[in-house]
Amino acid sequence: MKYSGFQTTLCHLCFLSLVFAACKKPVNPCIPLLQQRDSALIQRADSLMLRRNEMTLVPYRTALEQLRAEEKQLFAEVDNCDFGKDLQAWNYWYRGRLKFPSKIEQELQRLERDSAGK
Repeated sequence: MKYSGFQTTLCHLCFLSLVFAACKKPVNPCIPLLQQRDSALIQRADSLMLRRNEMTLVPYRTALEQLRAEEKQLFAEVDNCDFGKDLQAWNYWYRGRLKFPSKIEQELQRLERDSAGK
């Protein structure tokens, strides 16, 4: 049984792709987990804010405060995560999410201003 040039080339390409995959640095597992949790938190906050007209003030504020507590916990875990050389993830958190007030925090501040103005 003879090997053709095509089969040999295919084997070499497969081998090189395996070597490349093995040499690639692994992603820190906390990075995608934090992103998933953040996306879910933002989605829950958006859903709550869309339904604010259907709720009275006290349950709405309580739900926002619970989301804000979860957000603070998430931000504390971000501080403990090693981003390594993942500059994109680091920028998302430190030049975006942690730098500016979140939607949840802004909504709580708006409620405080509105209740203080009455």
